[in-house]
Amino acid sequence: MSILKKIFGSSSSSPKKYTPESEQEAWIAIMYACMHIDGHISDSEIETMFHILEEQPLFHRKHVADYYRPAMLAHRKVGSDALIEHSAVWIEEDNKAILFGLIMKLLLADGVLSDTEKDIAEHLTKAMHLDMKVAKQIVDELLVQG
Repeated sequence: MSILKKIFGSSSSSPKKYTPESEQEAWIAIMYACMHIDGHISDSEIETMFHILEEQPLFHRKHVADYYRPAMLAHRKVGSDALIEHSAVWIEEDNKAILFGLIMKLLLADGVLSDTEKDIAEHLTKAMHLDMKVAKQIVDELLVQG
């Protein structure tokens, strides 16, 4: 048995679950998980996320803050990968490319996509069953704009 398993418990223990209550909460959960991949989310990143979401038709007449807290608390329990996996099934097909683009815009805000950000982008693409060609096109367009 590895040292990590001794300290943190066996990987065979039952996984913690999270189920968003709406597509809006799923969007925020996924965005939060992707932004937190580096271990920290700044206040400016949160403000940017709120601003971006408030402009989306899905959030028309909704309060973004109402969906943020449950997503943040769920992240503490299940982590980024599980949060993405449990939330991705809630994203409507027509919204997947939009959400992916918004997340990539947030991750590319500094002009660089780090290795961990690339990994989470790949995980997100797979979890949402987003065509890799579409994902690559979105990232390429953002890099050209940036």
